[in-house]
Amino acid sequence: MTTFSFSILSAQEKADSLHLLRPLSLPPADTLVVVSDTIRVDTVSGDSVKPDKPLFKDIISYDAEDSIRFSIEQKKVYLYGNANVKYLKTELNAQFIELDMDKKQAFASGMPDTSGTLIGTPKFKDGGQEFESKELKYNFETGKGFVKEIITQEGDGYVQGKLTKRMSDSIYCVKDGWYTTCDQHDHPHFYIHMRRAKMIKDKKVISGLANLVIEDVPLPLAIPFGFFPITKKGTSGIIMPTYGDERMRGFNLRNGGYYFAISDYIDLSLTGDIYTNGSWGLNVISNYRKKYKYSGNLNFTMSRNHTSEKGMPDYTQSSDWSIRWTHSQDAKANPYSTFSASVDMSSANNNYYNSTNINDIANQRKQSSISWSKKWPEKPFSLTAAFNHNQNSRDSSISLTFPNVNFRVSQFYPFRKKGKSSNLKWYDNIATSYTAELRNSIQTKEDLLFKSSLAKDWQNGFKHSIPLSTTINLIKDVSLTPNFSYNGVLYLHAIEKTWVSDTSYAAGGYVKKDTTYGLHYAHNYSGSLSLAYNPTIYGMFMFKPNSKIHAIRHVIRPSISVAYSPKMGVKKSKYHKVYLDQNNQAQEYSIFEDGIYGTPTGTLESSGTINLSLDNNVEMKVRNDQDTTGEDEFKKIKLLESFRIATSYDMFRDSLNWSDIKLNARTKLFNNRINLDVSATLDPYAVNVNGTKINRYNGGLGRLKSVTASTGIQFSSDNGKNKEEKNDLVGGFYDRYTDFDVPWSFNIDYTLNYSKSWTKNSAEGATKALSSSTLSQMLRINGDFSLTPKMKIGFSTGYDFGNHEVTATSFNITRDLHCWDMTFSCIPFGTHQSYNFQINVRSSLLKDLKLTKKESWYDTGNFYNR
Repeated sequence: MTTFSFSILSAQEKADSLHLLRPLSLPPADTLVVVSDTIRVDTVSGDSVKPDKPLFKDIISYDAEDSIRFSIEQKKVYLYGNANVKYLKTELNAQFIELDMDKKQAFASGMPDTSGTLIGTPKFKDGGQEFESKELKYNFETGKGFVKEIITQEGDGYVQGKLTKRMSDSIYCVKDGWYTTCDQHDHPHFYIHMRRAKMIKDKKVISGLANLVIEDVPLPLAIPFGFFPITKKGTSGIIMPTYGDERMRGFNLRNGGYYFAISDYIDLSLTGDIYTNGSWGLNVISNYRKKYKYSGNLNFTMSRNHTSEKGMPDYTQSSDWSIRWTHSQDAKANPYSTFSASVDMSSANNNYYNSTNINDIANQRKQSSISWSKKWPEKPFSLTAAFNHNQNSRDSSISLTFPNVNFRVSQFYPFRKKGKSSNLKWYDNIATSYTAELRNSIQTKEDLLFKSSLAKDWQNGFKHSIPLSTTINLIKDVSLTPNFSYNGVLYLHAIEKTWVSDTSYAAGGYVKKDTTYGLHYAHNYSGSLSLAYNPTIYGMFMFKPNSKIHAIRHVIRPSISVAYSPKMGVKKSKYHKVYLDQNNQAQEYSIFEDGIYGTPTGTLESSGTINLSLDNNVEMKVRNDQDTTGEDEFKKIKLLESFRIATSYDMFRDSLNWSDIKLNARTKLFNNRINLDVSATLDPYAVNVNGTKINRYNGGLGRLKSVTASTGIQFSSDNGKNKEEKNDLVGGFYDRYTDFDVPWSFNIDYTLNYSKSWTKNSAEGATKALSSSTLSQMLRINGDFSLTPKMKIGFSTGYDFGNHEVTATSFNITRDLHCWDMTFSCIPFGTHQSYNFQINVRSSLLKDLKLTKKESWYDTGNFYNR
């Protein structure tokens, strides 16, 4: 018997290459005995060798496409060709892997192909962490190892190091590495070079001395240490400010503060602005969201602006504020109760002094609405409570309505049996409903709002109404509709007027208005009867069978209706009183003339109106050349979407019975690329020499009083797909979305407004009134085009033909630099003349890594020369 050591080399097919190293120890090489093949294998007892302590805690599975080599002497396994090793949560893939069972470690590397190119470099995965490298040595027991040229993604960035030591499953020490957010991590466009760094999984990367490298060129921009937070969710931290210099407000630090990641559902940022001349600003921004429930954001700002220096002739100061809040409820949250908010409130000058958005500056009106509504399932009831706000910054006027509560019972048929839908009698179609409203509102100036009195300055009241109606179809296209309505109002006060003689007044006295408080209810009712004839007339012109045009259809919808309202309701004297003026003449007034709903009135006098209208629609059916299946052989094209003529005749007036004639035409052409809309108003009556309308027909179609025309032309390379108009920003321009998928788009909007009026002609012997007309025309052009697949140029301008001046004009360029963005925006002339140039890293993590050059209208002095 001879005792010797040996190794086995085997090449096997892929199907046989999977091996399992179970938790047992290999016997020493010098104890392995080879006997003659005449000895039967089954004569050796399986328990003749007592197993030692297991080498590994669990099974190691390995695989290789090319070959597997075992070295019993060195206790190693060599895997060649797309090798794979799995142990617990660890997985290793490489072109070559060496397993050392004695040291419980693995070595992995790539191998050169026939051209000498290194292929199959190691890819390591441990739980949720993955990285690539050139070479790797890993200990299965301790979890430690050494990695050459590691590349791993951490958060939004990538870390690479020439030599990395793996201390544990979460800590790595990197030597001569870099950090970048460029996804071309093999050769990034930029990176931050770190001499030494420590990487803690899912938490942070901390480095020593580091400097910026762009396109392999080191820049003299170094930092003594670096800190790169890596988290899968938001974390609190400092918001670094931006710096600048303005001629009027001096050096500044803007938008610096702190970000609070309060929870997964809400965050908060507090930032501020400060200027060397004493101006300052405070910004509070919060976003919140709860999945399947609601989402929203709140933005509150306040500022105090000083111009120039105290004591100087051009010194001014302004205190401003703004609040914006949006809230929306998920449709799945509660189908019977909803809450929404859209609030935009500010001081009159806030946008002018603090906004860099040209659209915000031009917008003088703001609106807000907060609404809560509730519906009862399978019931006709609904309730709505709302807050409404309207503001005009031009004259500082503001109106508020709070609360505005509405209760409604939707339409129902009180005489119809439940479930009955056929063989209905005329009374089965009698329908009714109920509405009630409670409102409290005020209209005032901004500086007087918080000085107002709820009792004296606010208008409030309650009203409700019960309508009753039905429709009776007499013959085809002819229907009779009777209506009856009851209305009531409730006020907390009424007024009483008296004449007070006082010689200090030019009129010899004044009207004294006294307010009496208490509950005051008033009601009234009215009725009407209308008869309507609404036929539809079709006209069709057919072309030859082989013609491109198949047919043209003209649809005419004339409408004739007669409405009559008899004299009925509560007597006028019930809610009206009189006082004697300075001439001892009786003057009538309503005790509810200050009421928010006015005075309820019935039909004081009988009235009747004949309404006439004519609607036209013209469509063309053409052959569809793009159809190859025969299913869509024709397609419709609207030649004239609508042409409408409407007027009315008052049967109970003694003169001037006809109302103005209204005309409107609209259509869309060339696959909705061109929109046309024209409206006109004509008066059928003539005017006398004083410019007063008289009861004599003017002749022809009537006197042209006004014309409004508008057209919009939209061309783009995406076949007319609508896209949202981009804002022309200055400071925030680079944050907007740029659509590089659309190579070009071009839009032209033109509006025309014409009006004519008549005044008295004082010339001797004049027989006609003097006429004057006003004409305003506005042209607006905007568009953008991609000069290259990565470069977009946009512009917006216009011309006011009335004032003979160019309107607000802007120009912008956006360049996609892969992991960088370059933007340039410019307002070349006008009050808001400014420019902004910036190159910045696209990733939000390194958003402060940027180069900015700008000059705003604050700097040019136009900001203060209004």
